[in-house]
Amino acid sequence: GARAVMWREAQRLVRFPRPLLGLAGAALAPYASDAIGLAVATPFIAAVALMVALIPTLGTLRVLSRTRGLARTFPMTTGDLRVACTAVPAALAVVWAAATVPAFAGVVSGTPRDIGIAAAMALACAMAGLGAAVRWQNAKQVDFGVPMMATGAGALPPTLVFNLVRGFDVAALVTAPLLLGATPLWSLGIGVAVLTFMRAGINWDELSEEAKENRNELEAVKARRR
Repeated sequence: GARAVMWREAQRLVRFPRPLLGLAGAALAPYASDAIGLAVATPFIAAVALMVALIPTLGTLRVLSRTRGLARTFPMTTGDLRVACTAVPAALAVVWAAATVPAFAGVVSGTPRDIGIAAAMALACAMAGLGAAVRWQNAKQVDFGVPMMATGAGALPPTLVFNLVRGFDVAALVTAPLLLGATPLWSLGIGVAVLTFMRAGINWDELSEEAKENRNELEAVKARRR
C-alpha cells in the first residue's frame, strides 16, 4: 500500500542524494538572512528556500497529479497517495526545522527568542516550505486552449499567470503572522489547515465523472417510468 510508495521514495533519495545538498543550503538561508539584517523577513525567505530545496524530491507527486490514469491504478485513495508521496519530503522538512531552530532563536544577530518560540517558528516555516513545494508540483498543466488574456508581453493563458506565483502564495500565507509579529501558533494553525486541504484536494475530474453517472442514472429512472 502506501508504505511501498514511501519506501520507494526513500530508495530514490538514497540512490540520488543530490537534493540533500539543496536542503543543506536551505538550512543556511535563515542564518544568512539574519546576518545581513533581514531578520523581519527571515520566515518568508526561509520558507521559500525550503520550497526550492523540496521541489526536486516531489517528482512522483508531479507525475501522479498530471497522469490521472496512472494514479487510479494505485489501490488507495488520492489523499493517501499524496501523503505517501510527501512522507519523505515531510521528514526532510522536519530535519530542516531542527537545524534552523538556532537561527530563529537569534544566535547570529537577530532578535533573541525563547527556544520554544524559535522551535515553533522553525516548524511553521517548515510547514510553509513543504506546502509551497506541494503546491508547485501539484499545479495543473497550462491550458493553451482557453481564451487568452492580453498583457504587455503579449497574449497569455490565465492559468500561466497564476502558475508564476504558485508556491510563493502558500509560503506568504503561512508565514504572514510571523512577519506581522504575531504568535507562531497562528502560523502553525494555518499550516495545518493548508496541508490538510492539500491532502484532500478537489479532484474536478472525479467530480465531473460522478455528476455524469448521476445524470445517467436519473435518465434511466425516467426511462423506466415512461
